[in-house]
Amino acid sequence: MHAAAFTEEKLKNALERIAAITGKERAIWPNDEKFYNYLSDATFLQGSADLVLRPQNTEELQEIVMETAAWRRALPESCDHLVLVLRGGGSGLSGACVPDGGIVIDLTLLDRILDIDEKNMIVQAQCGTILANINAQLATTPFFYPVDPSSEAMCTVGGSIATNAAGPSSLKYGTTRQNLAAMTFMTAEGKIVSAGSMAHKGSLGFSLLDLLCGSEGRLGIITTATLRLRPRPESVALILAACPSEADAAELLIKLRQKGMIPRAAELLDAFTVALADFPLRCPPQGALLMLEWDGTEQETETALENCLALVGGEAIAARGEKSRQELWNRRKAISLELKRRYPFRLGEDIAVPLPWLAHTIHFARHRAQAQQIPTAIWGHAGDGNLHVNYLAQDEKLLPTIMHLMAELAHEATRCGGVMSGEHGLGRLKRRVARDVLPPEYWDMERRVKEAFDRDRLFNPALDKA
Repeated sequence: MHAAAFTEEKLKNALERIAAITGKERAIWPNDEKFYNYLSDATFLQGSADLVLRPQNTEELQEIVMETAAWRRALPESCDHLVLVLRGGGSGLSGACVPDGGIVIDLTLLDRILDIDEKNMIVQAQCGTILANINAQLATTPFFYPVDPSSEAMCTVGGSIATNAAGPSSLKYGTTRQNLAAMTFMTAEGKIVSAGSMAHKGSLGFSLLDLLCGSEGRLGIITTATLRLRPRPESVALILAACPSEADAAELLIKLRQKGMIPRAAELLDAFTVALADFPLRCPPQGALLMLEWDGTEQETETALENCLALVGGEAIAARGEKSRQELWNRRKAISLELKRRYPFRLGEDIAVPLPWLAHTIHFARHRAQAQQIPTAIWGHAGDGNLHVNYLAQDEKLLPTIMHLMAELAHEATRCGGVMSGEHGLGRLKRRVARDVLPPEYWDMERRVKEAFDRDRLFNPALDKA
């Protein structure tokens, strides 16, 4: 047997030994039709892998980590195949869980809600728990978990932490980071480490909690999380306001902030998106629609609606009932899936800029795309300056053009004092662009952090190559 065949045989044996930890029922090989469901996320990226494993408890997960690490030491020539790519619901928009060889670890079977503590206003859940299931369990309590990405029906606790996920209500309630009290995570050596606490303040030096939040599965495996709950508001109401221009919409958001009027959510939708989602209120071709949601007591909400409508001044619709409000949000949350259906190679940026730069950034993105004859759809959580700029393409040949547009926008957002990703993360899709945007010193420090947690690059090394 020649050397290449011998190496391949040893790798096959290693993978089979690792797969034995979960058993045949929860080990998925490339000859299984389900295997290809694990090679992509919500982007157009397609990856490759050697094996998919679905551990059902922490003990199995720990054994997989330690066994894989042992085989990496025994077969250094096969290290590229003996890596672990962590996966939750697969709803990411940056390619962070798209594998480039190795073993995909599907964590969705670790899905138990461990505790709901109403006195401390926290919920403890395993990493594979779906966010929507948490709020379903909280339905009979006076509390809710406020982080609400559009993908909450499939987004997991671990995935939301790994990407520091956010959503419309982050304007008032914060992102995952602001609602994360504590966690346990597994190191590359298979050790379990606790970070954070139930207390609302603490000063213990470096924050491991903050390092893991947003780490995109590169530093450790988040196994459980303790999340902070909020009192369920007595009343929630939504205003749809039509603005004659996108600049007018941005100016209205600035006025709201200056007056201390902080909505639960403030979404901007351009004319293309408004028509796509068939909203009951339309805007001019160069205009925009604002979704302004308020919550609190009945009196607080009614006062906020009155003050907001007076400030809007133009055409507006108020949705006070739960059914009408949810219908509008369903339209808003369906936009991304509809665009993906129509434009399979669309690329969605999620820049975040200071509010005074919002109108400029929209104009810059659209003007540069029009120069390349690329249509755009722009919407997002504009109340905190977070925009989803979508470059729309039905043909794969246009990808180099829209990747160039994304790079231009990333540079411009950074120049304006913002960031190239407000909530989706860099993943494999944007990290290469980020290397041109952020200074070498930044990447040197990131490399040092990675080496401190995972020196042998067991976890998701594809992101280090991107």
